[in-house]
Amino acid sequence: MIDRMEFPRRYKLKDSMIILVMLALLFGVWLNNNTQKRILRKVLISEITIVDYSSQHVEISYKVENKLQKDLELRLLAKVFDAKGAELASAMYTMEIGASQTLHYSKIFDTLNRALAEGEAPAKAVVSIYPRKAI
Repeated sequence: MIDRMEFPRRYKLKDSMIILVMLALLFGVWLNNNTQKRILRKVLISEITIVDYSSQHVEISYKVENKLQKDLELRLLAKVFDAKGAELASAMYTMEIGASQTLHYSKIFDTLNRALAEGEAPAKAVVSIYPRKAI
């Protein structure tokens, strides 16, 4: 008969370690939420206008102002709507903006959900920061 070692040996975590892990998790969620709220307050997106459009594309222009003292890489969600409120196109993309900068950007939607009818124009465009989700 051969004696073998028990493998793998399992050890139960102490209750104090479980509490520390839970506290660290809660602190991480709180820190992420506060960082996201601060970014939403300090980064302004304004002057959203529809520059050019045809039956197959829409071009929008907007201004982004970073009031923070650090460079950011943002995920933006842009949408274009028709007069009835139906979504014509949407896009999620990333952009980089330097500390304390104000920049003008444009976005071309070349794939629409449906073609614009003759004489129809897009009614409004919306550009917003897409927040990073916690857990």
